Amino acid sequence: MNARQRKLIASLSASKLADLLISAKTTLPALLLAAGAPAWMLGWLVPIRESGALLPQAPLGVLLRRLPARHRVWRVGMHVQILSVLGIAAAALFLEGATAGWCMLAALVLLSLGRSACSLSMKDIQADIVEQGERGKLLGIASTISGILTLAIAVPLTFMGEDLGNKVASGITLFAAGAFTVGLVILYANHTRVETEEDGSSGFNWRFDSTVYRFILVRGLFVHSALLAPYFMVQSEQDAMQLLPYFLAAQALATMLSSFIWGSVADKSARLTLQLAGGLALLACALLNWLPEHNVYTAGFSFFVLAVAHTGVRTGRKTYSLDVKEGQDRTELVAFSNTAIGIILLGFGALYAMLSATTDLNIVAIMSGALTAGMLLTLILPSEK
Repeated sequence: MNARQRKLIASLSASKLADLLISAKTTLPALLLAAGAPAWMLGWLVPIRESGALLPQAPLGVLLRRLPARHRVWRVGMHVQILSVLGIAAAALFLEGATAGWCMLAALVLLSLGRSACSLSMKDIQADIVEQGERGKLLGIASTISGILTLAIAVPLTFMGEDLGNKVASGITLFAAGAFTVGLVILYANHTRVETEEDGSSGFNWRFDSTVYRFILVRGLFVHSALLAPYFMVQSEQDAMQLLPYFLAAQALATMLSSFIWGSVADKSARLTLQLAGGLALLACALLNWLPEHNVYTAGFSFFVLAVAHTGVRTGRKTYSLDVKEGQDRTELVAFSNTAIGIILLGFGALYAMLSATTDLNIVAIMSGALTAGMLLTLILPSEK
């Protein structure tokens, strides 16, 4: 492993640590509930966090045809994320009720836009530094390190019990801003340039084969591994702040224990990774409904299984998108598919919000069905290796 790869791992680890600490599945729901924000805002955290990072990527992918220096785009995105996280912390500390909620959601939109720029440009940085066949393993190493660091933060908080209040959760948010800053500093000197078309074409003249559309279909169904998460906090029937350290610890432990394994599997077959991860997500849904009692321990264990599954889904789809195309074709595949997934996420978010408000249907069961369909449809994906 050379010096550039070590710096990449260190920067990714810091950024992934920040993502875990400011997660829309754990910390942000707890902050909203503690601030007294309207309950309906909880249902929009994951769609905003994910869609805001995905929707802009198609136009950004077109813009990047004229911007071969991808490291500059990544730097801008990192600065935006740092400022946005500071805004969330300020809203949690100094505001209450709907005002706090609206400010957090606005800052979350900006955070997602910064993540969008980083996500797209980082794919090219990773591909420039690490050879095909080793990228999944590198992502696994970075995720494992971030999981260890998050666990070191979360475990002591589990002993605070009722003393865990809004200020502690805001402190976690500030720590996330610091982690983003460290990630930026470590990789700031890196330069990555991608060969672009001579004419600098800026139109939306996408040139895709059927692989891209199959990938979007499968990935669109696997977004349920993320959409499920808030239901685990709500259905546990426990205080959100008391659940927060257990959910953070569960998510960190899952990342630490499974990331390297998922990365190794993905380097062999990203499709197999998605199939296995989908099966684990279904198991997590079953545990949520079948465990005899809801307390912080059973809720934490169910969330741990879901987090392991979601780690596998993320590793599988990222490795597939890195390996199935090359150069600008890879950039545009990632950009177009991410924008499509952003639209799909918003659609699913609105659908489940409406169903929850107007019917007694079991939303978790519906999501389980979508995940099952996604697992079956991985068979139509061409091999990426």
